[in-house]
Amino acid sequence: MRGLWLRILSGLASPGVALLLRRSTWVLKHALPLPATPTGMSQRPPWEKKIFQCYEVVEHDDEHVLPPVLLILLCDVEGFGRAFDVIEVPSDVAHSEFLLPKKAVYASEFNQRLYNISPEKMAAKGSRQLTFQYRTSRKLHSLIVIVNMSFDIPWKLEKWHLQVSLRKQGFIMDESCILLPRETISGPSVDLEAKLFRFYVVINNRIVVPMLGRLQQLSTVSSKRLLVPGLDPLRTDDEEMRISGLKRENIIECDASLEGMSDSERMRLIDSKLS
Repeated sequence: MRGLWLRILSGLASPGVALLLRRSTWVLKHALPLPATPTGMSQRPPWEKKIFQCYEVVEHDDEHVLPPVLLILLCDVEGFGRAFDVIEVPSDVAHSEFLLPKKAVYASEFNQRLYNISPEKMAAKGSRQLTFQYRTSRKLHSLIVIVNMSFDIPWKLEKWHLQVSLRKQGFIMDESCILLPRETISGPSVDLEAKLFRFYVVINNRIVVPMLGRLQQLSTVSSKRLLVPGLDPLRTDDEEMRISGLKRENIIECDASLEGMSDSERMRLIDSKLS
């Protein structure tokens, strides 16, 4: 038995295994109450002890929703605030994103005095969205989406084409988050092969990410298949963007929510931000 545990522990300590520590609390009770030994009777034999070592779960951490946590930032954190700002975030985010990396401390009375946090700043605490929207927006902004279309049958670029292409590259989203290019793109056409085009993705109705897509037309007929020698479809440069009539655009963070707006209203808002 000891040799088995040694093999298990040595396997867990190998470089290919990552251990994720998580603190949790479980409340248990005996499934079979342990009866008391009657007075004057001999103690129960040891083999009977395991019969009563069965437990039922009364409650555990996952059954309770922990309240948000107030934190004092120790450094600038994109999407949340600057150093010594007071923010309110979910408990799991506070532990993994702020407390463990030592980017923040609890907004306790002691820390408020230590970091000279005024009551006015505590009252004006910020509550921002999770960091995933900022990480996702940066990742999307650096991405070139490969859109595969047919070279055998007529087509017109629609939202679901972009939705499927984004899903292939690891991003799942609703069609309502996608804004099509300003000009309609339809084919097939040799001129459209490997062509760059601009479209937009809206995250949480607040952040607008300028996206780059690249068309690739596929055919079941080998003689109609198109090749672009020396082209890396996942990379581009300023010269190629200039030829495609595009320019680099930054991520747009809107003050007001875009919920309920039509696509044309969203595009007008984007144009006003870019101008």
